Amino acid sequence: MLAASVLMICLLGGWFYSQRGVYSTAVGEQRSLTLADGSVVELNSRSRIKVQYTQGERHIDLLEGQALFRVAKNRARPFVVSTGDTRVKAVGTAFDVYRAKSGTVVTVVEGKVAVSSADSKSRKSRAEGSAQAPKGVGNAPGQGGVYYLSAGEQVVVTPVEIAPPQRTNVAAATAWTRRSLVFDAAPLSEVVDEFNRYNERPLVIHDEALVNFHVSGVFSSVEPTLLIRFLRGQPELVVEETDTEIRIKSR
Repeated sequence: MLAASVLMICLLGGWFYSQRGVYSTAVGEQRSLTLADGSVVELNSRSRIKVQYTQGERHIDLLEGQALFRVAKNRARPFVVSTGDTRVKAVGTAFDVYRAKSGTVVTVVEGKVAVSSADSKSRKSRAEGSAQAPKGVGNAPGQGGVYYLSAGEQVVVTPVEIAPPQRTNVAAATAWTRRSLVFDAAPLSEVVDEFNRYNERPLVIHDEALVNFHVSGVFSSVEPTLLIRFLRGQPELVVEETDTEIRIKSR
């Protein structure tokens, strides 16, 4: 009995230690965090980060979901955000990182960041280069190059490649901080994924033919009935509600 109690205490202690610096949000929940250095992190719904600060680096693992980072300046301690396939480095800036199913999307709100793929052998030396390096510098997409992004630019990183940076609508990319969902000819599957981040009763596509159906519009993330009403109004769609899900089919 004593041995079992000791084992349980050790297991609980190990679990609590592993959760140090971990912050998360539930379905439909958003939260703002002020870190030890004064940096501010806004967590979107269904998101999770792990914060690890050392003397030489401020490191954040985005384990799930999406976050907007407003970084306190400290050139001696770079601020680094990592996902499974992406490393984003900044000193003092604001940027959004979304760990989506298709890849990691990085959007720069203010300042500059260096974005590299996780399999880049030269990632460390390249990312530690001058913060004034020209944007777009790096190897060809898919070869692990480093891209330097400025405010208003966005890049998508997948295990296969880093797509060339593009100008983007920053207000739309960060609309979630204002409880809005903005879609511009977005595939229905993407709309479903976003909706389901905020609602316990999920949207489910029951017809593969709808893969090419696209949605444009601005919707509230806290009023799910508005998006459902919009989908019901589309002549191509049939929307059926049950106690556990909302089904979308072709008419």
